[in-house]
This record gives sequence, structure tokens and C-alpha cells, in this order.
Amino acid sequence: MATQYAEDQEVFEIVDFTTASEWERFIAAVEEAVHEWRLAGDRLLSPLTKGQLAVASWSERSVVVKFADFPFKMTHHYMITETVESPPEESEPSADYESEEETEVLPQALDDLMNRENDFPARAHCLVRWYGLREFVTICPENASQPIVSPSKAMLLLSSLTIAANNTNCQVPLFVQVRSLHEKMYLGVGVGAGVRTDYNMVYTKNPPRQFINLAGLLDVFRSKLQYTVTSPPVLVSVRFTYVLSEWPHTLWTQQPPDFDATLTEVGFSDLGNLPFGALSDPVSELHLSATWPCVSEDVLVDSDVYSDLDPGSAPIWKARLVTAASPPCLLSEYLLEFLTVCRNNQTVTQILGPEFSQETDDNIQFTSALDRLTESSVPTISKMVGRVHHSKRPTPSNNQTGENGPIPEDILVPVLNYLFPDAEKEEQSAPYPSTLSQVPEWVSENGQTDDHPLKAVLSNMKSSGADGLIWRLAIVLCHVIHSLGGLPAAAHLWHEIVLELRFRWDNAILVPGIGHGSPDLASTLLHQKIQMLNCCITRRQAREKSAEKSTNEDEDDDEFYECEEEMEEEERVSSSRSVWDKPEGRLKRCGQLRLLKTNEQLYIPYTQEPAPMTEDRLEEHADVLLRLGTDTVGSQLRARMMSASLLSDMESFKAANPGAVLEDFVRWYSPRDWVEQPSDDPSQPPQGSLSTRMQIPGNMWQEVWASAKPVPAKRQKRLFDDTREAEQVLHWLASMGPGAVCCHLQPTIMHASLCRLAEERLLFSLPSPSSLPQPRHNNTLAAVLDMIAQRVTRLSRQPPDTSKYQDVVDQIAEVEGCIARAQSVRHKILGESAQSQSPEPSPLEDLVLRLLDSPEVNLEGGPRGPAGTVIRKLFQQARRASLLVDDSPGDMPGNQDERRSSLNTGHGLPMGELGRPVGREYLLRTLVPSPTTFSRPVPHRMFAVICPNEFRLAGAFSQDTTFC
Repeated sequence: MATQYAEDQEVFEIVDFTTASEWERFIAAVEEAVHEWRLAGDRLLSPLTKGQLAVASWSERSVVVKFADFPFKMTHHYMITETVESPPEESEPSADYESEEETEVLPQALDDLMNRENDFPARAHCLVRWYGLREFVTICPENASQPIVSPSKAMLLLSSLTIAANNTNCQVPLFVQVRSLHEKMYLGVGVGAGVRTDYNMVYTKNPPRQFINLAGLLDVFRSKLQYTVTSPPVLVSVRFTYVLSEWPHTLWTQQPPDFDATLTEVGFSDLGNLPFGALSDPVSELHLSATWPCVSEDVLVDSDVYSDLDPGSAPIWKARLVTAASPPCLLSEYLLEFLTVCRNNQTVTQILGPEFSQETDDNIQFTSALDRLTESSVPTISKMVGRVHHSKRPTPSNNQTGENGPIPEDILVPVLNYLFPDAEKEEQSAPYPSTLSQVPEWVSENGQTDDHPLKAVLSNMKSSGADGLIWRLAIVLCHVIHSLGGLPAAAHLWHEIVLELRFRWDNAILVPGIGHGSPDLASTLLHQKIQMLNCCITRRQAREKSAEKSTNEDEDDDEFYECEEEMEEEERVSSSRSVWDKPEGRLKRCGQLRLLKTNEQLYIPYTQEPAPMTEDRLEEHADVLLRLGTDTVGSQLRARMMSASLLSDMESFKAANPGAVLEDFVRWYSPRDWVEQPSDDPSQPPQGSLSTRMQIPGNMWQEVWASAKPVPAKRQKRLFDDTREAEQVLHWLASMGPGAVCCHLQPTIMHASLCRLAEERLLFSLPSPSSLPQPRHNNTLAAVLDMIAQRVTRLSRQPPDTSKYQDVVDQIAEVEGCIARAQSVRHKILGESAQSQSPEPSPLEDLVLRLLDSPEVNLEGGPRGPAGTVIRKLFQQARRASLLVDDSPGDMPGNQDERRSSLNTGHGLPMGELGRPVGREYLLRTLVPSPTTFSRPVPHRMFAVICPNEFRLAGAFSQDTTFC
């Protein structure tokens, strides 16, 4: 009973054939992509112009489609055109083959197949080169490790694409990529206008012996046409490629920098310059292509016994360079290593050990016996070499700088002398310039001093002066990081620099190469800090000098004074003035102004200079003022903090002008707040009143004036405590590790790198590569450098960001590589004349520029033109050198095998002046009826590639599906 019930269930089982299968879903997904990309229907495009496939811009768009659970990547490749228009009614590329009665327009892809103006494009997709297509769709596995190797799967996919093309009326060819991706094997189909085109391919490493010449390839092509009446006319295009990879007469002379030679033989000139150039030859090969375009098969003879294909008789010669994508260059290598150090957050002590601790080194300053017990085992190099003559610093005999550090002593001493040239006992080897500018001196080609080409951009950069201390420090750190041990060497050098700065503060010795005056807020923070240290040293020198001149005066230990120079008072004390009411601190008379109450002369007092501040201290000060709030107490505190300098000036004014009132101070300090009334009697004091804002009740000026006492500037409390500020600066410097220092030096090293690039005069005549941002007004490499400089200028005014500077370094590396390639090509083609600068470019100079700018260059005049003559000479020299080196006997068994192999691959051709071709390409095409004699004439095309390790036949054979 159970068995009968089971049989009944099987009988009544319903299979729903209306449910879509996985195959149908896949076809539907392909059709959806075709409709989304608007590939359905006729494609009415203008005919291709000469060379358009090589120079046009290409784009692609992709979508993932699935066959069951297996994902495929479907990509639409198309040439970007400005307009889409209908083809003209006159002759098309295939018009020579069409009969006058033929009126039906073939699909656009078939028209492209027969186009004669775009054979062998220099830079294009492989399918574009083999079939001449301007638009096509490819489908391949999304995972490259799972290629389609089964023929049945490939045919299933191809059938699916055929169904989708017919359903959507898509005339764009559809291709399936099979086998491994590196083999570039494609099977395709194209339908439309009653014509079906099958795109098939054959690939093998070793070609059959009978297919290595034009005669054999014509036999294969004819066998695929299936014609029966007459032999169709076959147009043939042939291209032989010769490779020059040896340059016997031009050796690459760029050597890595030698730090020892820089210090001993060359001197400081190279230590202050960043290196430049490629370490290896960036130009690896020169490809010369000899082309015979679109000739009848009867014109050329190429068989096993004879060949007309001599490159010297080819009407078209083209050349192109094969260059290293990113050649190793010195400048970019230095900058990359510098940025690597920027990412390190370790301190000097963590890198070098506790003996390099700054806290230990600070104890050297003291002379007490207990403090001397904690003296550092690594003293500053300044102490060892006695760099300052009047220094009283003791020099222990048991300490030798450099023994425990990564940088040897014989290198460390010259480096520090280069950074601090005033420490040398003899004449300074590398003194700093008297004035620091944003760009180095620029000498034009005629020897005249001119404006630097980057001056307009770099003048707004937040960096430091060219060839100043910070500039030299950035460059020297690059040398040290690259040549002396990387991060530990940088930490050692920074440790010594901090000790040197500490030594200069303790002995009141100015830091050279940093400029004078208050911190320049347009420079880097590190530059501002050392400028602040110099300000402290200057104030200390003035204070100590003033103290020596006033040793007879009683001074309170808790009070300090400072002034710019010793006061010179004019003693004029009235008999009615008391002893304690004598004027003090007078600088000079203030014109003809007199005091309002006493009618005495008004004197300008000696005042304290305002305290200089760096940008970080200004931000802290502003933040403190904001945190005080807006209430009454906060406003009063804010007013007191902001009126410290005003109080000092009022006290100095009262001391210099006894009997003065607030109106007298305002007349000198803020004349716009004094409203003077005209007076007829000049002997009487001027009459007037304070401005409205000065008469407001509770005005800060009135309160400060009431609290001010007559105290001259020399006895006031210092507004600027140079000792405290100097210690804060030194602590800030000592707390930084080499990574933090390099972060602060990033704008400066980029600044120096841009100036180093500008020194290469070849930069201003080279075209801009497509990999770099393209300027709108100019496409030269100099314009690109200007854009990079503008970006660095913006980055210099932002917080340090190593990732953004990494992008800049990549662009600098690209510019450096372009210049290195240009130097290499000029040296190879121009020879000794490459060093001369002629006002008018020669044809060879133009050839160099075109080789660098274009993927392929047409040599005017072919083998007999000036460019062809030079290139032939290069090949002849290389061949002559190879014959001198090749002295192996010709009858060795191995040589016989190699000769047999070369014959099989087609390289047993007669050796010409260019050698044997490394690649041969044949393009055959015709227009004949297919599949029968009464069918419409349809295009057929076959592309053959014969290389040492590749033999490929790519055929596109069409059939008339209407009259078949």
C-alpha cells in the first residue's frame, strides 16, 4: 500500500517549467547591463581618424553578474568621444570593397575592422590592437584565480552572450576571457544588420614552422574564407619591431652619495645640497618599428627562401621608449626616509639609552662638587673641540664624544661645525648669508642674477630662510638618516644640537643663521623657538652689560631691570623740586610738547620692549583669555593681563615727567584720543580734552594711571623674563624626539626639495606627464612644479600631516623621474651636444621631447631622415659591441640547438644592421561574400603576432545571416 502511494505521488509531481533557470537569469543580467549602458540598437558614430585609437582617452565601467553562485565581471570598454554623430555618406574605410548596389550599413564594429588609419596603435587594449575596435564588452571571472579552462564552459558563456546580443539588438562585440589572464585569450561574437562575426584566437608559445612568414599566414587566412569563385584581394600590413637594450657608448654615471667624500674631499658645498638623479638608467630599451602599411599581398614577398621585408626599405619608422615606471631616485629616496622618521614617536633616550638623557646633561652646567658627580658620559661636542674661545666650560679628559653614539666623532665634528660655523677657531668654512631669503640665489643662463622661478609661490610659504640654520638642519638630517644609520643617527645629532643650544644660552652666545629680532610668525615653529632663544640671549647680554656699568647702584635681589642701552639723562632739576621727585629714565624730548599742569618739556621715557611670543604661546595666551569668561571678574582679570605693558609704560612716563597727568600720557601714547582746542597764546599750555572713550567711567586707562607709580624702566619688574623663556624653549627642544623634529622640519625640507628641482634647467622645456595633475594654462613640467609648490605652501600653514606630505613626495618623485629620463635620452641621442644649450631646438632635440611625451613617435623621413640616421647608428654601435663580446665557437652543440630554436621561432632571418626583429606583426583583411558566393561581401580580418615566446592568431570572420 505504501509502495503504491509513493508511485502515485511520483506520477502527480508537477515540474514548473515557467520558473527561470540559472542560465536564463544570467542572460537576463547581461541584457540588463546592456540596456543600462545603452548599447542596444544601432551605433551611429563618425569614422575613426588617423591614429585616433592610440591618442584618444579610454574609459570603462563594470558590473558583476552571476551564473548560479559564480560571479563574473562584465566590463564595457569604450573610447571617449566629444560627440556622437552619424557617419558621412561619402566613402568609408571599407568603401573600396563595397559594390555600388550595396546600401545596407554594416555594424560599426565591422567598419572599424576595415579601417586602415589605425593599424598597430601604440597604446591601447590588446583587443583594440588586434581588432581595431573602439567599443567592446568583456566578461571574465571576478576571481582571477578561477579562470575558465573548460571548452564547454567557454562555449556556454559565448552562447549566452550571443542570445543576449540578439535579444537586445546589441551591435557592440561581446568577448569572454578564457584560460589564465596573462595569456589574454578571448572568444567573442558580434551580431547586427544581418551579419554575425566570430572572434576566435589561437595562442601558443612555439609557432608551427609553416606559419612564421607572410606566405604561410596567407594560406591560413584563405582557408578560413571559404570562397569558391575567385581569389579575393587581401590587404596586408606588416610591422617589425627591433629592440635596442645595450648602450655601449653611454654608461650611466650617477653614483650614490658618499658621506665621507662629502666631508673630506668635496667640503661643505655638497653637505648643504640635496642629491638628485636616478641611481640606475631609467631608460631600459628603445623600440624601433618598421612598418609597411596597407599593401596588396602581391607587392610583398615573405617566404622561407626570400623576404622583401628589409627595415631599410620600410616607408614608416616609429620609435618608442621603454622606461622604468618608478626608477630609484636619490631625492625621493631621501624624502621617503625622512617621512619614515617623522612617523616615529620615540624620544632620544628611548632610542639611544639613558646615557643620552637630557636631564643628566643639564647637570654639567653646575660647578659644585655634588653636581659634578652626575656629569653625563656623553658631553657636547662644543666642549670637546673648544668651539668658543671665551667659554669657561670645563672639558673632562675622560669623555670622548661619539664613542657611544651612532655617528663617529670625525663626522660629527664637521657636521656641527657646518651648522654652527662661528664655533670654528679658524676661518669659517661655511658662513651663513648676511640676510636670509625664501629662495636661493638664481643665476640665469646668461650668467645674470635674476628672480627665482618659484619666488612668487614660495615667498608665502611658512618655512625658514634659504641656507639658514633650520634649512641646513633639515638637509643635514636627510644626509644623516640616509647615510649614517637612520633613526639612531638622527637622534644622536639632535641630542648634540640641543646640548649646543644649551651651551650657547649658558654662555650668552647667539645662535647663528636664524635671523634677528622677535620670532617670525611666518616661519616654522622650530625656527620661532630658536629665534626666541636668541631674543633671550640678546636680553641677557644687554642686562649683563648694563649690570656691569651700574655696579655702584644698590639693587634688590628680587628686582630685575633691562633696557636697550645705558640711559643718558639731561640733568635739569628745579630748586623747588624735592630729591625724591627727580626725573629718571628720560630718552629724549617729545618735540615741542609741554606738560599741561607745569608747562615743562614733555620727555619720551625709556620703556621696556613688549615680550616676544611664538605662535604656540600666542595660542595659549588667547585660550587663557577666552576661558576667563564674560562676567565681571573675568573681564577685570582679562583687562589686567592685557594692561601689563600699558602699566609699565605709564610708570616709565611718570618717572620721566614728574607732575604729568593722564592727558599728557595720552598726548604722547595715543594722540588720536586727545582733542586739542586752538589757542591764541602760544606761551600758554595747549587746551583740549580726552576723547569720548577715555572719559567713560571705569575706563581701564584711568584705573591703570591711578595705580601706576613713577618707576623708571630699569627698576621695573621685567615684562619679559628671558631666563624663564629660555628654559622653556630648551625644555621644549629637549623633550622632542627625532620624529617630532622631522615633523617640524617637513615644510623646510619640502621647500629645499622644490628649490633643488628648480635647479634642473631641463625642467622648463619638458612636457608634463599624464600621471601628474595637469595645469590648465600650461602643460610643461615647470607648471607642474609650480602647482606642487602651491600645495606645499598650503600644507606649511596647516598642522603637520605626514600622509599629505607623502602625496607631495610621490609627485616630487614623478618629476624627478621625468627629469632623469630626459637626461638619459638626451645623453643617448644627442651625445656630447647634450650639454650645450642652443637658443633654437634642433630636430634631435625635438625628437627627445616627443619620445618623452608620446607613446610612439613617427620618425620623419623614415630610415633616411636625421632621426632615423641617429637611431641606426645606435643600433650599429650596439651590434658592433655585441660582436666583440660574442667570441664563443659556432660549432658547439648548444649553439646548434639555439640556432635550430631560432629558426623555429622565425628568428633565423638574415641578420641586418638592426639585428633580428624581436616581434613581427601581420595584419590581413579583405571583404568577400560568406558563407556562400551569393551572400553579401562582409569584412574578414586576421592579426598575427610572432615573438620569441608567443605565437598568436586573432581572427574576426563574418557571415551573412540573411543570404546564407
